[in-house]
Amino acid sequence: MNFEEIKKSGEIIIYSPLKGEVKSLEDIPDLFFTSHIIGDGCAINPVNGVIHAPVSSKVKIFKTNHLLLFEPEKGVHVVIHFGIGTSHLKGKGFTRLLKEEGREVNAGDEIISCDLNYINNKARSTITPIIVNNENISRLELLAEYGKIVESGAPLMKIYLK
Repeated sequence: MNFEEIKKSGEIIIYSPLKGEVKSLEDIPDLFFTSHIIGDGCAINPVNGVIHAPVSSKVKIFKTNHLLLFEPEKGVHVVIHFGIGTSHLKGKGFTRLLKEEGREVNAGDEIISCDLNYINNKARSTITPIIVNNENISRLELLAEYGKIVESGAPLMKIYLK
């Protein structure tokens, strides 16, 4: 979906950035995410370690490579936080596949590669929250089913803009 189609429809599809089991935010072992303080969404318990862009937009990658921020529409932010306790790894176990931060990416582009074995041994969890801020969102709809495996690039959520 291109930018013009988003504006006309008032909806944005968020595609799964990882292959893995779809989980509720309540399944994340971290109160910051279960409290929905930064927004709503779901989580993926990954079976592989390649993070793909969930939407077409510019991307901001934090220096530890575990946190990515997308803004497909002004004021709408999609946050991917790979794992729990991964900020303490200081980037170890993560490899940037996208060398130019801040550039426009297409949904499905490979952004980060993660060493699941290393991260499983060094962090609390690899469960990955995908959060959408709710500042400019009227509603979020889950398109995948909790407990089921979703493929990278499959529709995961739909957000309806205010």
